[in-house]
Amino acid sequence: MEDPEGKKILVIQTHGVETPTRTYSPLYYAIAAAAMEMEVMVWFTMNGTNQLKKGEAEKVQLDKTSDVTLKTMLKMAMENDVKLRVCQQSLELWQMKKEDLIEGVEILGATSIIDLSLNSDHVMYF
Repeated sequence: MEDPEGKKILVIQTHGVETPTRTYSPLYYAIAAAAMEMEVMVWFTMNGTNQLKKGEAEKVQLDKTSDVTLKTMLKMAMENDVKLRVCQQSLELWQMKKEDLIEGVEILGATSIIDLSLNSDHVMYF
C-alpha cells in the first residue's frame, strides 16, 4: 500500500441538510484521511453549502441514540486540520454571506475548484 502521508485529498460535498444521510460520509472520510497524515480539504458547493450556515448543522442527527450531530462532525474535521472551503457562487445562490457561516470556513471563488482538483493527489465527490 502506498504511503498516504503528505498526499493531498480534496473532498467535494454537494449534499446539504435536506439529505442528512449524505452529509456524514464525506466528513468521516476527510477525518480518516487527516488521521493518516494527509492534507485534506472539503469543498462545499451547491446544496452542500447550506450545512455551513450557523444553526443548521446541529439539526442533523442520523442516529437518535447518539449525541453526534453534523455540527459535531464539522467540529471534529476542523480539530483534525481538515480545511473547510465554500464556493462563493454557491453562497450567493443560497443568499448567504460570510457572517452566516460557522467559524473556520474560508470562501473561495468557483475557479478555485479547478486549481484545487489539479493540485490534489485524489478527489472524492459526494
